Formats: sequence, C-alpha cells, structure tokens
Amino acid sequence: MKLFLMLSLSIIGLAALVLAAGMALSPMREGRAEIAIAVPPERVIAVITDVARQPEWRDGVASIEVDGDGWVETTTRGEVISFAWSKREPLKLALTFRSDAGYHGMWQAELEPQATGTLVTVVERATIDNPLSRLMARMFFDPQAFAARYLQALKIEAER
Repeated sequence: MKLFLMLSLSIIGLAALVLAAGMALSPMREGRAEIAIAVPPERVIAVITDVARQPEWRDGVASIEVDGDGWVETTTRGEVISFAWSKREPLKLALTFRSDAGYHGMWQAELEPQATGTLVTVVERATIDNPLSRLMARMFFDPQAFAARYLQALKIEAER
C-alpha cells in the first residue's frame, strides 16, 4: 500500500512539474526565414496564392479545400488548419490560421525585388494556448526550420 501511495504521489508530482514547465513557457512562437528566388515577385506571389496547388509542391500537405477567400488544409498527419487572407498586396501577403491541434496565429511574406529575382522573407507567429501543447511544441517543432523548408519548396516550385 505504501509503495502504491509513493508511486501515485510521484506521478502527480511529475504531472504538476510538467504542467508548471508548460505554463512558464511563452504561448507565442515565431519562425522567420528568407531566401532569394530567381524569378520576379509576380511569379512568387502567383505560386503562393495558388493555394489549391500547394499539395503538389509542399511536403506534409494531403489536401486543400478552397472556400471563398480562405481555405482548409489537411496535413498528411490528419491535422486540419483553416486559413484566411488578411492582406494581398503586390509585395506583401498576410494570413491568419487556426489549427485543430490547438494553435492559431498569423503568417506573412514580404517580397523585395532584386536584380536577380526576389528576396522573400516569411514570418509565422503561432500562439499555443494549452501549456502541455506548448511544452510538446518546444520539444518537437522548430518554427525556424519549418519556415526554411517552406521557402525551399517555394523556391523550387517558383523557379520550375
């Protein structure tokens, strides 16, 4: 009986420690990356805004359903993310998103014309409300690397 009590208290203590660690983390995460793409800004914008074709060039995207000025993306892991444009200008795009995995935020792309093409900078800010999800995201998801992978795929598709 004493062993069961000690084991139970240890599990409760560990759970409290994990919860406290998650609560101590900022709910906001940011990923930022940039890349030079050897095509004009108009071509880059065309690829980004043709969201229905993204499953063809982005890893991890199973399907996209366009709905008016927004769309719903289903990942290959089964996560469902809703997106809506908040800005569509010639050199700047912005959108908001909400995932059924418990995070939401904004994404923006700024394009700078260059002599050899376009410099593209993306910034994604996500808010994770659940402290346990925050902790898991810190351990298993790198927003900087995600932004860089997106830009690399964008570069390959735009330059095709």
